[in-house]
Amino acid sequence: MVTLKTGLWLLWLVVFSLLLYLRGFLLTKIEIEKFSTCHDYAREDCWSKPRYKRAVLVLIDALRHDFTLYNSSVENPEPWQNKMPVFSELRKQFPERTRHLEFIADPPSATFLRLKGLTTGGLPTFVDMGSNFGANEITEDSWVKQLSLHKKKLVLLGDDTWMSIYSKYFYRSFPYPSFDVWDLHTVDNGVWSHLLPQMRTEDWDVIVAHFLGVDHAGHRYHVNHPELSSKLEQVNQWVGEIVREVEEDTVLFVFGDHGMTTSGDHGGETADEVTSTLFVYSGSKLGAVSQEESALFDPERVFQTDLVPTLTLLLGVPIPYSSLGSVIPFLFLDDNSEQSRTDLQLALQTNMNQVFRYIEAYSMISSEFSPSEISQIKTKIEDLNKQITETSGQYSFTVVKELKQVIRRIRDLCSKQWAQFNLPVMALSISLMILLSVSLIATSSLSVTWWLSLPGVPLLIISYDSLSLWTGATHFVTVSLTFVTIVATFYAPVRLKLSSFMCKAGDLIKSFKERGVSYLLKNSLQIYFLDVAGIVIIFFMSVGFMTNSYILVEDYVTVHFFGTLLIINYLLKKGTKPSSKLILISVLAGTASRLSTTFFGCREEQFWCGKTWWLSTEVPSHVRSYKYVGSVAVFLGTMYGLYRYQKEQGSLMRGGLKFVHCTIHPVQCVLVVVYWALSASTTKVLTEVQMCWLPRAVYLLAVLAVGVVVYAPCTVRVLDTGSTPRMYGATSCYSAPSLAVYTTLLPVCALLLQYSAAPALALLTAQLMCTSRLAEGSSVVFKVMICHVIAVQYFYATGHQAAVQQFDWNAAFVGFTSHPYHALPISMIALRTLMSFVLVSLFLPTIVLQSPAPTGPAQEVDLGDPQNTAQLQFYINRELLSTTLLSLLHSSTALTLFKCTLACAACFIHRRHLMIWNIFTPRMIIEMCFAACSSVVVLCDLVLLERTDKILRGELAKISKAI
Repeated sequence: MVTLKTGLWLLWLVVFSLLLYLRGFLLTKIEIEKFSTCHDYAREDCWSKPRYKRAVLVLIDALRHDFTLYNSSVENPEPWQNKMPVFSELRKQFPERTRHLEFIADPPSATFLRLKGLTTGGLPTFVDMGSNFGANEITEDSWVKQLSLHKKKLVLLGDDTWMSIYSKYFYRSFPYPSFDVWDLHTVDNGVWSHLLPQMRTEDWDVIVAHFLGVDHAGHRYHVNHPELSSKLEQVNQWVGEIVREVEEDTVLFVFGDHGMTTSGDHGGETADEVTSTLFVYSGSKLGAVSQEESALFDPERVFQTDLVPTLTLLLGVPIPYSSLGSVIPFLFLDDNSEQSRTDLQLALQTNMNQVFRYIEAYSMISSEFSPSEISQIKTKIEDLNKQITETSGQYSFTVVKELKQVIRRIRDLCSKQWAQFNLPVMALSISLMILLSVSLIATSSLSVTWWLSLPGVPLLIISYDSLSLWTGATHFVTVSLTFVTIVATFYAPVRLKLSSFMCKAGDLIKSFKERGVSYLLKNSLQIYFLDVAGIVIIFFMSVGFMTNSYILVEDYVTVHFFGTLLIINYLLKKGTKPSSKLILISVLAGTASRLSTTFFGCREEQFWCGKTWWLSTEVPSHVRSYKYVGSVAVFLGTMYGLYRYQKEQGSLMRGGLKFVHCTIHPVQCVLVVVYWALSASTTKVLTEVQMCWLPRAVYLLAVLAVGVVVYAPCTVRVLDTGSTPRMYGATSCYSAPSLAVYTTLLPVCALLLQYSAAPALALLTAQLMCTSRLAEGSSVVFKVMICHVIAVQYFYATGHQAAVQQFDWNAAFVGFTSHPYHALPISMIALRTLMSFVLVSLFLPTIVLQSPAPTGPAQEVDLGDPQNTAQLQFYINRELLSTTLLSLLHSSTALTLFKCTLACAACFIHRRHLMIWNIFTPRMIIEMCFAACSSVVVLCDLVLLERTDKILRGELAKISKAI
């Protein structure tokens, strides 16, 4: 239990260090929960005279701007081109009533953040990305709340996210579940069935219709897929029919919330992701800006936040308190008269005063903004208001220009300030990680006492208090206690380690003087050369985080790193093992590593990358059949190979492991193969709900299998075959349970990967098996390092990239059509993303505890013999087991924490880099997830090993008495 206690404490320190860094790095802003009212300005109308009585907002999720353009001169259009000519036709038919512009989103381009920006007019921050999973009620002011407060009747059709964020404000609603990205039609068909009937009724003021089919088609397929083309054509037809229902007192907005990449994803800040479209159709004539005004008001593009003040003033309600948008000018010009432009100037003046009121209120509760800059803006605004009053509101282009400039200046100021980092906290956390990493590297034993958990009290407080206590006393006490505990824990072991190191250094120098440099190189440095090579590789992998170029090619570079370690391992061990066997295993490992590149995914920046034929969906049906047969054969072969391995080790002679391998695993395999067959078939044999029961059965069997392994992990059995009793299952008596859990999770992971990518799991298993043989006799440190290289490699070989857009959301719906709670889908997506680290960490005991095995699964019973081979030596020498497990724990924690330190340092250094949010930040967060995942699974390994040791000792004690 000492090892377990140490593991828990180290896990806490790792998590605390990472949380501390994220507190300083992830940008946040304070939400002001104030609401605009009609009494804010003494006017006859509430802020402005309404131009329209009604508005229809048609939100087509992920409608990229170029999807809506029509170019008849293109001879060979892309599958997504020229599929929506309705906008071009309406512009020609109603030039004075329509406008078509680029609609620019503020990154990150996740759906929830876009809805928040489109309704409140505020700017998102990266820390809000977490809300995209489980959107909570928006507490800030918004046009939804303003319209509801002013007795406007709102009708919602479509995405149920709206009901999560504005549950109390809709007069009528027809929500549909939005999380199933494989469903292209349910939401859209539901919206369309209600939209026109609702428009033909009288009891509504604003209709919000949120279509999801285009977005889901992109996620499920890609932009060049026929399904996306057909969905665009369908929406094109619907828009034409909607326009025919728009009356004279109504304005129609058709827009997207974000775009999508070539692969159909979104979430980042590339041009394809942030450029959506805005089409406006007015029941009455729209005015046009002059040539002089067009230089001030961009006629081709607007920000998405600009919709907020525009919509509210057009409907005669106040602009939301926190909005930073600017009114869209042409919607306030109904003709080219002077009065029309005076109305525009009044709208801009109201807009400017509202934006400044917000920033002034924000500066009173936060020190983020410079008082002198706020004062300068205030003086400018007072001068403009005075000038407008003196001229009785008469239109002036110069005044309008200055009004627009002030609004833009405030928006830019907010955008800049909310990109500020808490540098002291970031530097403090990096220092903490460096101290902890160095301490772990410099020591191999710890003494953990109860008082080391004291910093956990304030940590729990600040973790659940939404940052409000992350200042002052709590901040100081938490960090101080953490530093004290690290120093107190590591001081004595580090001092002892340094003393030992100095003694060894003295012996090396003495040997060098007596026997020369050749003896030193041959007998001393070779002992550590393999460890040094591993450390150099890990160092290069970590330092690579400093360059965006390395991150873009890390997938292929990692394959070369593994190959380098294979070559060095062969050169150092070719004299100690049969050369032919060593070459064969090394070649097999290298081949598996190279074949894994077949399953690498592509990110947007990798212009040279393309999907391999194995992963491509654009293949004939007979090729898909071959792929299915091949995937099934490889998957079943892998499961059978693991069964044979356990059987040859004698681990299936008794107890829980025999039941798991011989009963549960075959059933799991059958269910997986049947599910793949039914999913790939064009003929629907089972309903969607019935199909879900197959994966669910696999999941339940996996839970059962893990429970059985934990309950009965012992593999040792003694059979009286004659004069001498024979013991079976001792060869891998400690590592067999964790390998059984590894095998249990393979069918689950295969389901999440789908049959096209499942062969990557076979390559991973083969590579790990070869590594367990090749690393025999190596140090625990080297084994941990080479396993980490494999885990990183198969993060990419399971189709991932370190990019927000590359998360596989479909994994949440393998076995489920919907989720009432978010914990389960998040867990499934986490397993899909981090499965390589979960599986490799579960395989670690098999590699770390690997020892020269007897020629067969049985050996004579002599529990007192110190020459007992294989893993029974850990029973005889418990100190050896404790030392090995501590070394595993230290090496794994030090390695992951060191890499996290470099990843955090890279983001600290490049915090103003152009690619900070698109490349560096996602890679840092992924590395943090690697560290947390590895630490948790290694801790689970320790728990299982502790239980195995306890039960094994009890069983062998009974055997000793019987003998």
